[in-house]
Amino acid sequence: MNFWFTIKKPILALAPMAGYTDSAFRLICRQIGSDVVYSEMISTDAIVFKNKKTIRMLKYSSKECPLIFQLFGNKPERFKEAVIFLNKKLKNKKNIGIDINFGCPAHKVTKTGSGAALMNELDTAYKIINAVCKNTDLPVSIKVRTKVKNTTCLEFAETVKNLPISAMMIHGRSLKQGFSGNIDFATIKKVKQILPDKIVLANGGVDSLETALKTLSATCCDGLGLARGVLGNPWLFASIRQNKKNNPPPDEIKKMIICHAELFLQDNENLINLRKHFVRYIHKQKNASALRQRLVNVENLDELKKILKDL
Repeated sequence: MNFWFTIKKPILALAPMAGYTDSAFRLICRQIGSDVVYSEMISTDAIVFKNKKTIRMLKYSSKECPLIFQLFGNKPERFKEAVIFLNKKLKNKKNIGIDINFGCPAHKVTKTGSGAALMNELDTAYKIINAVCKNTDLPVSIKVRTKVKNTTCLEFAETVKNLPISAMMIHGRSLKQGFSGNIDFATIKKVKQILPDKIVLANGGVDSLETALKTLSATCCDGLGLARGVLGNPWLFASIRQNKKNNPPPDEIKKMIICHAELFLQDNENLINLRKHFVRYIHKQKNASALRQRLVNVENLDELKKILKDL
């Protein structure tokens, strides 16, 4: 059975974030209360050409599942080839899904016609989704924005509604807005009306229990895709699930940072790429500035534990 339709609502998902949603952070979020986790964006071109760094991004633990691998690119044929490769690469495909990125606003992505740029190319977008759905038995989902140039997600939803996708995550801002500005709740609500038989998740601006409840109420959607709001605060998943505020004390934050580091070191030689997570964990602490100066230079677990004694 398609896992999307077995999860109790509201569905709480860890949304895809380049440079952040690796295996270690996905495990952290699943342990705390996320129902579904997304990978970082993975290039279809890089998969097809067997880029070693990209292939390593496909490594995961069954404890992360349900897990969605998010793909980006701009050619239907490359998506087809990438999906066929994934079908062979993934030994246990239970509770694994594939997502297609139509929402990334980064210039280095959109300038190639990928990410959010594809939303404005409805014919190509349709062909890409169709190619993916026809070449895998895995649940297929898509991530979009409310508007890209002249195309709204309402028009996009109408275009793809008859394709066998399972879910759509909507970032409630336009490409022009990027990651700032008001969330367009009304448009997300209308998309759910267009796609009553598919899972619709609202994404963007959820950084607290209050904003989570407001978003769910205003959009009438099936759940939330949490992104930057859980960086340094994965406890937000539990807070929403339990419907109560959660302000972890320093000792709990310290334990979480060490746990995160230990998970990360299972697949990495040092902590350099985890520094960006560390500074987010401690940014609300009284001595955050002093700790930050030390954490941005940390490389190993012993150094990290020594620094955290001052937390």
